[in-house]
Amino acid sequence: MINNNEANKAIKKLMKKDFNKLGIALILKELLLYGIIIALSIGVTVIEIIKNSNISDEQIDNIFNKPSFQGTSSVLVVLIAFIPILIYRGKKFFQYDLKVVNRKFTLKIVTISFIILFAANNLLGLFTDGLEWGLNTIGFSANSALDILKDINQPVISMIIYSCIVGPIVEECIYRGAVLRSLEKYGRRFAILASGILFGLMHGNFYQVFMAIIIGIILGYLATEYSIKLTILLHMLNNTCVQVLSDINSHVSENTVNIISIIVIVISTIILIMAFVYYKDYIKEWLENNKIEKRVMVRFFTSFTIILVILLDLLIVVSDIVKL
Repeated sequence: MINNNEANKAIKKLMKKDFNKLGIALILKELLLYGIIIALSIGVTVIEIIKNSNISDEQIDNIFNKPSFQGTSSVLVVLIAFIPILIYRGKKFFQYDLKVVNRKFTLKIVTISFIILFAANNLLGLFTDGLEWGLNTIGFSANSALDILKDINQPVISMIIYSCIVGPIVEECIYRGAVLRSLEKYGRRFAILASGILFGLMHGNFYQVFMAIIIGIILGYLATEYSIKLTILLHMLNNTCVQVLSDINSHVSENTVNIISIIVIVISTIILIMAFVYYKDYIKEWLENNKIEKRVMVRFFTSFTIILVILLDLLIVVSDIVKL
């Protein structure tokens, strides 16, 4: 007869094995992503040198920094890096992850969800500004991360396709599809938090990581309550609005940009407070009905491959921070 200790050990072993499989898929995804970037960079450099043996390093850098090149290469890279995730989930990805629907969403749900999502996105931008100020007070800065975000929001067709269509679809398929659904059997709240944290860290950008974790948690909740179709739509709408605002800001004066930012932040704060007050009873009830078993969270974040994924992402995030 199996006693409780043996049963718990068996469950723990199976859980760790499950988490480590996910971690391996995410590590392979990231290694493949950076491997392709390196291979692409080497390939383009070699081709340019063959075409012009006198080409300078600055000219090659200019090619890599072109928004059109960055957009095209980003689309190619994320699509290929998606392969390990497809292998990890197999048939479940197409038969379950993409098809599971809890409730059908309406135009009202899309509108409310988008307003809350976009408001949170803008308000969290203010939080990252505060972090930059905090870094400055101790002699550091992460402004290089901001420059990367500006490049992503360049109004070039290939970059728009990446940031508003391909990027959101692939990210949702990975984090609200494969990751969330593979963890959901250990509890909804745990799956939402874990997938949201991994989603935020994946961005590898100091200015994005905190914001993306919260956005990931919101999208994770909506995916479990409705479906991945809703979160793909919201992610695309959110990125498109960010793209449009970025384009508008690039054509107006700095004072106008500051005024727009203040207005957006004030409105966002009001919206989030109103949403919290309106839904507070529902939020409280949902949290009570979806408690996290502490051992599950501990086992997940102490799994070897998950630790490696987090360390790899944090290493990239920290690389944005430089001394003033």
